[in-house]
Amino acid sequence: MYGKLYGVSTGPGDPELMTLKAVKIIEKCGVIAAPKTGSEKTLALDIASQAVDISGKTVITLDMPMTHDREELARSRYDAACRIAEYLKKGEDTAMLNIGDVSIYSTFSYVAEEVRKMGFETEAAAGVPSFCAAAAELGISLTEGHQPLTVIPAQNKNAAGLLSSDGTKVIMKSGKKLSEIKELLKESAGTVCAVENCGLPGQKIYRSLDEINECGYFTLIIAKA
Repeated sequence: MYGKLYGVSTGPGDPELMTLKAVKIIEKCGVIAAPKTGSEKTLALDIASQAVDISGKTVITLDMPMTHDREELARSRYDAACRIAEYLKKGEDTAMLNIGDVSIYSTFSYVAEEVRKMGFETEAAAGVPSFCAAAAELGISLTEGHQPLTVIPAQNKNAAGLLSSDGTKVIMKSGKKLSEIKELLKESAGTVCAVENCGLPGQKIYRSLDEINECGYFTLIIAKA
């Protein structure tokens, strides 16, 4: 029998936010697939290894470039699926780790699609999204009553229009777009706060728009109208 690919959510950074299901899946899988971006560490693996003993398991790293080149992205995802398939063919269940939740802008979703095309089964384990963890760190609610919640990747071409909508806006992966996002937020009334590196070493909390300055890739902004 072939093995199964599991998409395992590791949460935003704090290993205590990993679910029991995620831990159990990692414990039972003999192979761990950990995405790696450029020269960075395998962050999801670092988080998981604080919650689960992975000694004795086969760990494979999947190179995932930080690029907007569609061809390069497609190639890297296919290559990752091929590496995983080598173990699935041997009947080895494999856990692919993913920061945050596997259903939200995840690398796993693309790789899993390729793996399914190859004829293998996949399963996903939900996790704590970064914006839920950030709201908890800030001590605020994300939304109340009938207010909508809009999740916006900073690179979205219609970010300006989405930021002017009603309710609470979550802006993810601010990074290089931070200055532009800040200017757009200045035009809207309400409160703005942010968490950088939520749950990770070096976490920073910002209570106002003016405090947010030169933040990194993992900076999540919450704007409430």
